[in-house]
Amino acid sequence: MLRFIYFLFYITFGSLPITAQSVSFSPEMVLGNRSMAYQHFIGYSFNNSWSINNVTLFDSEYNGDKNNIFFIRNMLSYNLNKHFKANVALGIKNPGAFTTLTSQYQYIASSFRFSYAIGSTYQNGFTIEQTLMMNYTPNLTKSIQAYVNLFVVVNTNLKVLDRGIQQLRIGIKKEQLISGVALNLDQFAKAEKTLENFGVFIKHNF
Repeated sequence: MLRFIYFLFYITFGSLPITAQSVSFSPEMVLGNRSMAYQHFIGYSFNNSWSINNVTLFDSEYNGDKNNIFFIRNMLSYNLNKHFKANVALGIKNPGAFTTLTSQYQYIASSFRFSYAIGSTYQNGFTIEQTLMMNYTPNLTKSIQAYVNLFVVVNTNLKVLDRGIQQLRIGIKKEQLISGVALNLDQFAKAEKTLENFGVFIKHNF
């Protein structure tokens, strides 16, 4: 798994001169106390209404493959207006394939971004899925910004937590390069299984 992550990281960065002008691409590496993780976001807009994106995560434990985490989601979005959009997604994550339909609200300002989506996911049964994203990048100097990013996903059947993801990043942003401290929390199997990973991250926005 670790060799695969290294290979994927190399191939991704090696292809940047071809793709950077046509898509938005944000790869990230996390080195934590439990595992090493690679994740990226790739987005492409066909026009003002239609867009697609891919989110991929591979989290590999140092001590074996028992608690490795994988997540791959491909999403098609339609902008209803400036703040609202509808999304349909297909993907695969622990423990298998899933489909999702959500409606999303987003607010974008110069140094603050907020997004909240709610809908339904089918993976061995239906769950209500809620996704929250907040990003704050205030200026510290002319060339350096603080960077605070919170990402939360919760899948529940209104009785128990089926799957949970919380990611917090706090660091420094200079131009498109970002680095700092990272915290990943994951809950599985009705929150009976919880994984934690705390460490450092480096990210680049293209």
